[in-house]
Amino acid sequence: MGSVSLEEGKDSDKYRIYFFKWGANMKLRRILIIDDDFHVGYLIKINLEAEGYETFLALSGEEALEKARGNHPDLITLDVLMPEMDGFGVLEALQRDGALNSIPVIMISVINEIRKKRGMEMGAADYLLKPINFDNLLDRIRCLEMDKSTSE
Repeated sequence: MGSVSLEEGKDSDKYRIYFFKWGANMKLRRILIIDDDFHVGYLIKINLEAEGYETFLALSGEEALEKARGNHPDLITLDVLMPEMDGFGVLEALQRDGALNSIPVIMISVINEIRKKRGMEMGAADYLLKPINFDNLLDRIRCLEMDKSTSE
């Protein structure tokens, strides 16, 4: 599978088979994908939907906050480098909102360890580097799902 790419779309049956074997007890998860690059966001979206997730795509910080309030996602993937309101600004706004501050956020960026540390200190659940390895993203999402199910 490797990095997310258009070519992976043809393997979606393989992803679905894996999902159904693994996901018998998994609740449908609602994931908000925030990335100012439509192509990157869309590739994450279609790959997660192939795994059975319900997704919403936001292309800016303001749109992300609106969609988070309106759709109540279970998880958020958040690009760091965005114009106007960057990922850290979005994360800060999410943390201040009592209705949104318990949603786990996976930050995604090309930025190095210094930014990763900042994101984790601000409350991000995880931090992945671009280019995105889809297997890695799925592993992180599933770990967060297991953490949530054991805490309920």
